Amino acid sequence: MRSLTNVRRRWNALAALAVAAWLTSTAIAAARQQAPPPPQAPGKPADDPAAGLFVRMCSECHDTSRISSTRRTRADWEDQIGQMIEQGAKGTDKEFETVIGYLLRTFGKVYINNAKADEIVSVLTLSQKDADAIVAYRAANGRFVDFDALKKVPGIDLKTLEARKDAVSF
Repeated sequence: MRSLTNVRRRWNALAALAVAAWLTSTAIAAARQQAPPPPQAPGKPADDPAAGLFVRMCSECHDTSRISSTRRTRADWEDQIGQMIEQGAKGTDKEFETVIGYLLRTFGKVYINNAKADEIVSVLTLSQKDADAIVAYRAANGRFVDFDALKKVPGIDLKTLEARKDAVSF
């Protein structure tokens, strides 16, 4: 009896979500023509094929400014894309991985005190060498307390790091 009640609650919640999604997509479709193009990642040409793929795959249901309003980690973006796939988003695994890469470069967030080097590379667009230096410095000296402490890592590309400052969380 109890599991039947849970199933009914889930179906009711899904139905409410579907209605909300339909209403939202209708409003977004009406406003979509006025949406500005998504900002480009630093150092990326305006004709970045990943940006075009992002717009094609994601703007059918969402205003791009809604998508880009919050920085997210790789896990957060993967969860978000997974939800979109469950709701019917179409594309190949390679296309979705390309979109996730674009989202990370453009709207990603990295927790610098526990990120692996590959996360640092993909979000901050630093070289592998710089990311490895950050991880090694953190291991030898402890957690970074703020952005100024992060800038003390010897030999890293401070210009790129500074340009991506808003993507770093502690």
